[in-house]
Amino acid sequence: MFFLRSRVIRTARLKLVVSFLAAFIFEAVAIWLYLRRADSPYLLYGVLAAHTLSALSFILITSAKPRALPGLAFYYPRIAALFTFFMPVIGLCGITLTLLMARVFMRSHGLAEEYREKAYVGQGIDVDLPKDITEFLYDEVDVHPIADILAGDDMGMKRGAVNLLRRIGSAEAVRLLRKSLSDVNAEVRFYAHTALTRLEEDYAESLDKARFRVQRYDSAQAHAELAITYRNYARSGLPERNMQEQALGLACEHWRTAVQKAPDNADFNMRLAEVCCESRQYREALELYQKSIVVPELELESRLGMCRIFFEMGNYISLYEQVLLMQSRPVPPASDPFKLSTYNFWIEYFSEPETEDDADNISEDFDLSGVIT
Repeated sequence: MFFLRSRVIRTARLKLVVSFLAAFIFEAVAIWLYLRRADSPYLLYGVLAAHTLSALSFILITSAKPRALPGLAFYYPRIAALFTFFMPVIGLCGITLTLLMARVFMRSHGLAEEYREKAYVGQGIDVDLPKDITEFLYDEVDVHPIADILAGDDMGMKRGAVNLLRRIGSAEAVRLLRKSLSDVNAEVRFYAHTALTRLEEDYAESLDKARFRVQRYDSAQAHAELAITYRNYARSGLPERNMQEQALGLACEHWRTAVQKAPDNADFNMRLAEVCCESRQYREALELYQKSIVVPELELESRLGMCRIFFEMGNYISLYEQVLLMQSRPVPPASDPFKLSTYNFWIEYFSEPETEDDADNISEDFDLSGVIT
C-alpha cells in the first residue's frame, strides 16, 4: 500500500545514519592504527582495510533502490562512499556536514513559497485567494510550454522545468516527470527521479499527519481532511490504477465517517457524492445528489452530478429526462462560473432544434432509446 512508503523512507534514513556511524567507527580505527604504525609495519595494511571498510559501509548497509528512493537509498550513500575513500577523514566529515546543513538550513524557494508569502502579507486585505496552492499553480502555469522545454536540448532549462513540474504536482505534471525518466540526459533523469520521490514523500507525510489527527481527535473535520488527502493522492497521477482505486475507497470511507459525525453539514454530503462518483459507486452518489436537490444552494451542483452519473453509466434516457427537467426550471443560483457554464452546456446541447436540418443532425448523433451512434 502506498501509505507504507513512509515506513520505507524512515527505514532508508535509518540505514543511512547507521552507515555513517559505521563509517566513523572504521575511520577511527584506521586513525588509531595509523598512529601506532611504528609498532609494526603490518599495521599499515590494517589502516587500509579499515579505511576501505569505512567507505564500503555506505554500500553494504544501505539498499540499492535507485527507482524507489534515488536520493536516500542510492545516490547519497554512493557519493558519501566516494568522498570517504578518496579523501580520508576530510571527505567523511565534509559529506556529513554537507548533508546536515542541507537538511537543517536549506529550504526550497520558488513560486509556491512566494505565493504563500504574498498570501500572508495580504491577509489584512479583502481579496479572493485560492485555498489550494496546487490548483493555483495548475491554473497559472500551463504544462504544455514545459513539455516543449523537455523536448529541447538546453540542460539548464530542462532542469528548471523538472523542478517546476514538481511544484505544480498535477496529474499532467506527473505524467511529464515519468516521461522524463527516459530522457537521454542522466542529469535530467536524476532530477525527475528526485521530483517524483519528493512528491511521494510529500503525500506520505500529509497522510501521516492527517491520520494522526484522526486518531487523536476523531472529529468530522479530521476525517474530512484525511479524505481530501486520499482523494488528492488518487488524482495526482502518482499511484497505479489499483492503488488509485484503493485511495478513492478510503476517501469514501472517511467522508462517510465525517457525514455521520456532522450530518447537518451539506458540503460534506456533496464531497462524499463526488468521491463516490469518481470511485464508480453510482447508486450511493445518486441518492446523495437526490437528497441535496431540495437545498437551493446545492441544486445546481446536485443536478450536474446526476447528469455526470447518467452519462458515465451510459444511461442516456435518464440523462435526457434530467436535462428536460433542467430546461423546464429556472437556472439555480451558483457562485462558481465553471459549474454555471457546465449547466448551460447541458441545457443548450439538448435544446430543441431550430430547423429541420438541425433536427436531422441531432437524430444522427443521439437516439432517444439511449444509444449514441
